[in-house]
Amino acid sequence: MKEGYILQNEQELTNKFEDKGIFFVFLGIFARILMLIYYYYTHIIDPGRDWGDCGNYFQGNLTSPPLSIIFLDIFRFLSFGTIMIFVFWCFIWDLIVCLVFYYVLKSFHIKNRKYAYGLFLINPFFFLNNSFSLINCGYHITDAFFLFFLLMSFIYIPKKEKYAKYLFYLFLGLSICVKYYSLPAIGLLFIKALYEKNWIEIKLIFMIVVPLFLVFLLIPFFCFPSFSYAFNRYPTISYWPQIPLYIKVIPSAILILIFIKFKFKKSEPLEISIISILSVALLLFFLFPYIRWFQVVIFYGILKEKDYFTFELKLGLIKKKVLINNHLLIFYLSFIGVLFSSILAILIFKNQLI
Repeated sequence: MKEGYILQNEQELTNKFEDKGIFFVFLGIFARILMLIYYYYTHIIDPGRDWGDCGNYFQGNLTSPPLSIIFLDIFRFLSFGTIMIFVFWCFIWDLIVCLVFYYVLKSFHIKNRKYAYGLFLINPFFFLNNSFSLINCGYHITDAFFLFFLLMSFIYIPKKEKYAKYLFYLFLGLSICVKYYSLPAIGLLFIKALYEKNWIEIKLIFMIVVPLFLVFLLIPFFCFPSFSYAFNRYPTISYWPQIPLYIKVIPSAILILIFIKFKFKKSEPLEISIISILSVALLLFFLFPYIRWFQVVIFYGILKEKDYFTFELKLGLIKKKVLINNHLLIFYLSFIGVLFSSILAILIFKNQLI
């Protein structure tokens, strides 16, 4: 009887999670559509309003790698010279990234998947860095390209089929060719495969990733002066140019060394990928102090599923069971990220006024 009661309680809790999840999914998608309408409205009544990264990428390629430039050229062409259409494509890529993450959750067999996905869609830190902005336009389309390929690679991490490894390295390699954020992951995966004498992994890196680097990074670097100029110029346009580059690299190097010392031997591709991106994020933060470099922590926190504790909430007539798990914890901790982002933005704005 007691066992049946426990199972019933668990089923009731699961049903509540599913109901909340569906509501959160609807809320997250609705909020993104609302933001798109807001951007259109504010720029129609004020045509001189800044479009942010959307406007910059509509006009040029900035410091983007060649594969990003190819994608940008395609969507600029499909925008027919109209910034409003280009912004719509940015919105679509934001939605595509969100959709792909659902299949990542499915691949990792996350329980209460709709609940986890719903909390992800309304995660304030992720929403703030990819969709929301009251000042200009919140989309970062090249980051969306990167997240698309990165999350596609995550889909194949838990899979045991032979083809999964091929697709993991293919999409991880493409993510690096779109943005450099996950570049250290290839080095760490190669070192780990070499240490474990995993010759299949080493062969896959040389068969898949190396050709991608040659085609989309190395050859363009020597054949297209505009790309090599943009790549070499990137560290010189830092927010803190007075700090030498070798000093800015130190925090990233320390993070990688700590990871190698304490976690590397038992690490999985997911952990290696996240740590690699965070190490690059530390470097980028000292070039341009944007908190969005660190948003990949959200993916790790959601995919490393864990229930922490359950407690009874009693507030007058309100009595309910609350389960604190990694999904809820990541959601609440994201508010700290939002607060830190706001403080940093204020400090930067004040510094620009001085």
